[in-house]
Formats: sequence, C-alpha cells, structure tokens
Amino acid sequence: MKLLIVEDEQDLLDLIMRYFKREGYLCEFANNFKDGYKKINNYEYDCAIIDLNLPDGDGLKLVDTLRADNTQMGILIVSARDTVDDRINGLDTGADDYLTKPFNLSELNARVKAIMRRKTNQFSKELNFKNLSINMDQRKVTASEKVLQLTKKEYNILLYLARNKNRVVTKDSIAEHLWGDYMDDAVSFDFIYAHVKNLRKKLAENGCGDFLKTVYGIGYKFQAN
Repeated sequence: MKLLIVEDEQDLLDLIMRYFKREGYLCEFANNFKDGYKKINNYEYDCAIIDLNLPDGDGLKLVDTLRADNTQMGILIVSARDTVDDRINGLDTGADDYLTKPFNLSELNARVKAIMRRKTNQFSKELNFKNLSINMDQRKVTASEKVLQLTKKEYNILLYLARNKNRVVTKDSIAEHLWGDYMDDAVSFDFIYAHVKNLRKKLAENGCGDFLKTVYGIGYKFQAN
C-alpha cells in the first residue's frame, strides 16, 4: 500500500514514516499544502494522511480539493482540532476518517487499514485468471493451487499489472509505483527488467507463462482474456 503523509511537525512525521515503513508500506511525505497537492497530482496513492494545520493553508481545503477532483484515494485527517464540529466538518468535506492528536500509531495504522477495506469492499479481495489466483489480503499468489514464492517487489509488480489487465503499463509507471520519490535511485530500468524476468520465470514454471507480455520500447501488459 502506498501512503502520502502531509504533516508539518517534523518529529511526528518522522515517527509516522518510520512506523509505516516497518509495517511494509511505501511512504512519501509533504510538509505543506502546496507540496501535498503537487504530489497527489503527480503520483498515485492508496491513502493520504492529512494534518489540518499546515503552514501555507488549511488541510481541509486540500481534502475538499481532492474530493472535487473525484479521487478515490482514502483520506484520513489527523488534527489537534478535537471538537465535535471539527470532526463533523472534516467528514462532511470528504475525509473517510478523523483522528485527533495525540494518537497511538497502532490506532493510526488500524484506521488506515479500515479505510482501505471499505474502499475495496466493492471489489473481490482475490483476483483470478485461469489457473492463477492473487489473494490481496494474504498477499499470496497461487498457480493451480500451488503457492508461488515471490519477493515483495515481484508480488507488487504482478498485482499492479493484474489490476491494469489488458492495458499497457509503461516502465516509468512501474518504477514510480515501486520506488515513488526514490525512483531516481534506480539508475536504469535494469531493476525492473530483473524483477519481471524472475517473475515471468516463476509463472512459467507453474504453468502461467502466457500472462506477462512485453510491449517493446514501452513496458508490459498483463494479458487476461
């Protein structure tokens, strides 16, 4: 899961970032309204954790802007504003949940997970293609009922392509999905080539060799007819 944390308190931001990274999330951050809005428009996130008291604007306006753009991103407000009216206003503006400061990081994590469960409730928690099955709750992939031993990045690539089945996904898009702001650290696309090669080999060894297609010069496509 990919998170954006919009928080101007540096110590709290560091704590949240460290915690969620340990939990296996891909995390990015913004310290103000302007950078938060820019990142949301340039990248894709599953959920945003937004503080209301930002140095260059009200986080509530950021929530309102996001919902006006019809984004399906999960939004969790964290704020020292703790009145009933503040919470109602935040939820009415479009946030999925509202957590007052100070809070426990475990509760923050539970709130994020609850938001994502609600967001994906209309969809199956398992993707099935012929003899291939991807269980998103357990992060488990099976082929003809045999569990495949995939690395974290191999799983993330497979899930990303499967969710975009029959669409060409560019190498840049895959790199951004895997590394986010740190995609520039991958000097070339050799990392992606290596992960896709290993993933394709594991799929082929288990009778699923016809799913991943290379679109030369562009990227890849998960072909599911």
